[in-house]
Amino acid sequence: MTKRRTSEEVDTIRASLVSAAKVLVRREGANALTMRAVAREAGCALGLPYKFFADREELVLELVAAELAELTSALDAWLQTSGRRSVGANLERYAKILLDSDTPALLGANAIDDAALEARVRRMTQESGLTHSFDEAIAAYLRAEQELGRVRPGVNVDAFGFLIAGAIHNLVVAGELYPRPSRRELRRFLDECAAAIAPAGE
Repeated sequence: MTKRRTSEEVDTIRASLVSAAKVLVRREGANALTMRAVAREAGCALGLPYKFFADREELVLELVAAELAELTSALDAWLQTSGRRSVGANLERYAKILLDSDTPALLGANAIDDAALEARVRRMTQESGLTHSFDEAIAAYLRAEQELGRVRPGVNVDAFGFLIAGAIHNLVVAGELYPRPSRRELRRFLDECAAAIAPAGE
């Protein structure tokens, strides 16, 4: 009689399979993600992934959900930075979260050769509220800085949130042919945005 796995063992194996899937997608692209390929990457029996995920679609959705949760957690922590360092430095930190986040499945969703799966990934992303929260996070941060006197009263923080988030998001999703500023240039641009909304005399 086969010993039944504990819930902790199930969680551990699922997490290891998701981790293997992430490595595979990062290295070879979203279309390389098959159950057989994940088993090889994880170094387990070819049939093991099917004992924890019904099919590739469920595995992809689990991977995307994990990436969304990591991004959300990072943005939530970033929102607590108001009043520390400079506004420009904090905006740079926001940019770094998006530009350096390890989200191969999320970024590769539109390249998956499966229309139904791609639609589900997009729906999950929309339902998470994360894409809408990008500009809302910056607006909330700038509003907190406004209350601390580090952003000029009367500045439309929603407008600046929309514009800054849109610019950073474009750098995340745009192809390699899109002209990209260096990190030093990006910091200078964000410092100039911060200067434009700073109280008079600062």
